[in-house]
This record gives sequence, structure tokens and C-alpha cells, in this order.
Amino acid sequence: MKLSQKISILVIVALASITSRIDAQPEGGNRQKRMERIDAQRVAFITDRLQLTPSEAQVFWPVFNEYDAKRKALTKNFHKAPPGEEKRFEDMSDKEASEAADNQLVEAQKLLDLRKEYHAKFKSVLPAQKVLGLYESEKDFQRHLIDQLKEGRGQGPGKGKGPGSGRQLRDRSGKEAPDNE
Repeated sequence: MKLSQKISILVIVALASITSRIDAQPEGGNRQKRMERIDAQRVAFITDRLQLTPSEAQVFWPVFNEYDAKRKALTKNFHKAPPGEEKRFEDMSDKEASEAADNQLVEAQKLLDLRKEYHAKFKSVLPAQKVLGLYESEKDFQRHLIDQLKEGRGQGPGKGKGPGSGRQLRDRSGKEAPDNE
């Protein structure tokens, strides 16, 4: 077993033990702890999936964390409606709906611009194959979270009706990926 594989396994084991302690807290645990658990799972998942070497991980994660913080700030602002102004689209006037639809395009463009900016940064710290793998890993991790949410609601993988139902995480070879729960 290569040193990088051993380090990846150690990172995953360490993060899994941290997340299991967080999971052991009461159901009503605070949002901050849940977000930390999810972030730890994502780090382990992406590190494992991309098979990052220690030197790659050292330069990649600060860039990714910067990108992720900016992405979260953008999406947080996008979904914030002033108090009392939250409306379902069915209840909007044509003018309000038009403005909301236009705003969604502006928001999507800002996210795309951010992704383009960081795409170049990712390529400066990782090989192109791993950058592409990063994008696939992010999608797979989102599906994994959705499946976990469905399991928590009693729907379980394959029991829900929405997209992602029954999907299993797979690595590039098609084998089922480790579940970082």
C-alpha cells in the first residue's frame, strides 16, 4: 500500500471518528455541528475519491476552502428574501415572477463566474484529471447527502421518488465507494 493511500485511510478514519461523535449527540443538535460533520465527510470523500497525495492535499484544500466559502456566501445571499416578502411563485404577479426569474439567471451567472475563476486555480494545484474528478465527486457527494436525508426520513435509497433515489456512490472503476457515515 502506498504512503498516500495510507494517509488517505488515516484521514478518513480520523474524520469518521469525529463525525460519529457528532452523530451521537441529541437529535436536535445544532446546525453548526451538522454542517461541520458534513464538511468533514466531504473532505474525506473528496480526498479518497481523488486519491490526493499529501503534497496535493496541502495545496488543494486551502484553495477549495476559499472557493467553498465564496460559493456559500453567494448562495446565502441569493436565497435570502426580506422578512415578510417570501412568496411562492404561484402567488407572484407577472412582474414579480419576471424579476425573480431574471434574478435567478444573474445568480447562476455569478456562480458560474466563480467556478470559472477557481477552475483555473484548481488546475494550477492539481492535474486536469483530478480537477474533473473533483467536479464529479462534488455531484456524487450531493447525491450521497440526499440519500442520507431520505434514509433519515424513512424513505431509504431506492424508496424515494425523486432524483438520486437508489444511487450508490461509485469510484472511477465502478466499484461502490466507501460510505463515510
